[in-house]
Amino acid sequence: MLAFLVLFNLTNINVTERVRELATLKVLGFYDNETASYVYRENLILTALGAFLGTFAGYWLHRWLIDTISMDYMIFGRGLHMKSYVYAVILTIVFSLSVNFFSFFSIRKINMVESLKSVE
Repeated sequence: MLAFLVLFNLTNINVTERVRELATLKVLGFYDNETASYVYRENLILTALGAFLGTFAGYWLHRWLIDTISMDYMIFGRGLHMKSYVYAVILTIVFSLSVNFFSFFSIRKINMVESLKSVE
């Protein structure tokens, strides 16, 4: 749930800060799906990059954590299974796709006239 909320808030902030740009695309004749795919593409690229880099960072973080908490009389397992990485990447992608689905409604609600009329 935390991953969903963080991704949704970041996407919502992205849309809010770029409302004039998205309204301009709508005025130029882009449909709602095309305007939303403009935001989705960035979100999915960042998700793929984060999953890729997070996999390597997670390996090193796990290794450091197990070495740190190990004691002489108790040793924790140091092995990681490949399916743990696969599950983590799949869950990250599922959360990202669900955020894209729910953010479509906020992109669709952008009022073209009011957004372009406002002064920054």
